[in-house]
Amino acid sequence: MKKFILLLSLVSIVPAFAIDGLYLGVQGGQVQLLGNTKDLHDNAIGFGVDIGIRTQSYLDVMFQSQMSTHTGYTSAAKITKATDLKIYSQTLGANIHFGTSDFDFTLGGGPGVYFINSTTSNTYFGLHVAGGADVVVSDQIRLGLQARYHFLFKQELKDDYWSIMARIGYQFELG
Repeated sequence: MKKFILLLSLVSIVPAFAIDGLYLGVQGGQVQLLGNTKDLHDNAIGFGVDIGIRTQSYLDVMFQSQMSTHTGYTSAAKITKATDLKIYSQTLGANIHFGTSDFDFTLGGGPGVYFINSTTSNTYFGLHVAGGADVVVSDQIRLGLQARYHFLFKQELKDDYWSIMARIGYQFELG
């Protein structure tokens, strides 16, 4: 009986969330450190990839992976070099779209897993919020800018960071 109810649930729920499109993109831009981390490390250029699934014309779910390497120093004077800091973020977000036929604006956010490597390697969970604007070059091609704030769940230090990335992507129509 439990299997029948599960099967009935899947059959009735899946059509409500049908996949309307697939988005693939790349991004590159500034990663701005905050908190105590910025005292011993420089800001850096980062890059990443986007993979998204559009369920409606106004809603998508986006997996974003970003990476940045920040030069490290032994003191806040930033004279003597030390171990570099590498940040790898893997985030999943729900994005709401609005705008015109020429511009696509997004607001979104969701959970993330952050791998921070320096003298030690640590993994943190967190949240991100995002806002972006894209120029709709064609029905498939988007070119724009996205800003994201990353909240890391760390008790010892408050080391959140910003990422502001230019992006380009291709929207595959499936529905």
